[in-house]
Amino acid sequence: MEQGGLRWWRYLAILGILLLNSCASVSYYHGAGEFNTIVLDAGHGGYDMGGRAIFGVNEKTLALDIVKRIAEALRSKGYYVILTRDSDVFISLDARTSLSNSTSNSIFVSIHTNWTGSRRVHGLETYYYASNSRRLAANILKELSTVYSTPIRGVKFARFHVLRYNLRPAVLCELGFDSNRSENRLLQQPAHRQLLAEAVAQGIIAEAEGRIP
Repeated sequence: MEQGGLRWWRYLAILGILLLNSCASVSYYHGAGEFNTIVLDAGHGGYDMGGRAIFGVNEKTLALDIVKRIAEALRSKGYYVILTRDSDVFISLDARTSLSNSTSNSIFVSIHTNWTGSRRVHGLETYYYASNSRRLAANILKELSTVYSTPIRGVKFARFHVLRYNLRPAVLCELGFDSNRSENRLLQQPAHRQLLAEAVAQGIIAEAEGRIP
């Protein structure tokens, strides 16, 4: 009985080591430059329009256009980029997160435009859930702050599904309010969306290089 119990505890110890090793293989990266792939997520899509712009195209279209521009900017610098969607289709939150979780050595960046019932509210903000995603969110927001003069609403903690259930460093970016007349006017302009995309891309590159915002 004693020998059997000893064998049982040895078995549990070995199983624990195996589980720890398997978890390590899907853990977050722990330092600068340890990712070589960026999973870009255009919010909403298909029947989910996202925020309804005061005029012009809605959030789902704006987000996809900006994501494609970010992808082009990053690929021109040699980064490997994966899109959760590259057309006007609906992708579930679980599917977006699963794609990120199955991509090793990667980070996840979700792109949105913001909306609120008050047309006075405006500004830029980025969100994170895991503590080691905060610097990525800060680097991106720092670059975005140079695009145009608008309130910087800050780097914020949030429990959004695509952040909370992501095994990779993950952030969500709100690139202005399409419910605000002034910011929506800018978001409807391709040249402004290009500036936003380049800023996000530069923030990602800054994170890869280990910069402290």
